[in-house]
Amino acid sequence: MADDLVHELPEATRLALASAGGNRTQWLTFFALDARVGGYVLGAQEPLLAQMRIAWWRDELAKAPSMRPQGDQLLDAIGSETEGLRELLDGWEALLAEAPLGREGLEPFVSGRATAVQGLARRLSVKHLEGAGTAARLWALADLAFRLPDESDRQLALDMAEGLTMRSPALPKPLRPLAVLAGLSRRALARGGAPLVGDRSSPFVALRLGLFGR
Repeated sequence: MADDLVHELPEATRLALASAGGNRTQWLTFFALDARVGGYVLGAQEPLLAQMRIAWWRDELAKAPSMRPQGDQLLDAIGSETEGLRELLDGWEALLAEAPLGREGLEPFVSGRATAVQGLARRLSVKHLEGAGTAARLWALADLAFRLPDESDRQLALDMAEGLTMRSPALPKPLRPLAVLAGLSRRALARGGAPLVGDRSSPFVALRLGLFGR
C-alpha cells in the first residue's frame, strides 16, 4: 500500500514524508488524500465530475469504516481517523468556482488544510496547535500562488501569505514533515510563487529541515 500511495504524492510532500519517522503511515495517508483530491480539482476539465468525486469521499468518510466499500487502499488506510478531513475536502471543492476566486474562494482551502493538519497533529498527541495551523496556511498559500491559473488569484495568495512568512513557529518532532513544507513554502513565496521544489537547492533545504526542523 505504502509504495502505491507515495507515487501519488507531489515532489514536495514526498520530500517531507522522508522526515516522518515513526509517524510515516499517518502522514502518508494525509498527504495522499490531499494529493488525490487536489488532482480532481487542479486537473478538472469538468468541475461537476470533480464535485461528484469529492462528494463520494465526503459520503464515505461520514460512514463507520465497517460500512464503507473495501478495496480503495487510501480509504482503507484512513479508517476512523477523519478529524479535519471534511474541511480539507470542502476547501478543495471551493477552488472549483469560476475564477477569479477572490479571498472568499481561497480562504476555505487555506483554512481547510490548516484544520486538517491540526486534526492530524491531535492524533499525533501534539498539544499546541497554533504553530501547526500557521505552517499549514503557509503551505496552502504557497501551493495556490504557484498552481492557480488566474494571475489575480495567484497575487492574492502572495498577499495573504505576506504576514505569515515573517512568523516561523517552532514545531515539535511529530510535525517535522510540516516543518519541511513550511520552509519550502517560505522560499517559494519569497521567489514570487515559485514551485516548492523549484531549484537544485530545494532537496538539500528539505533535508536540513527534516533533520533539524529549521
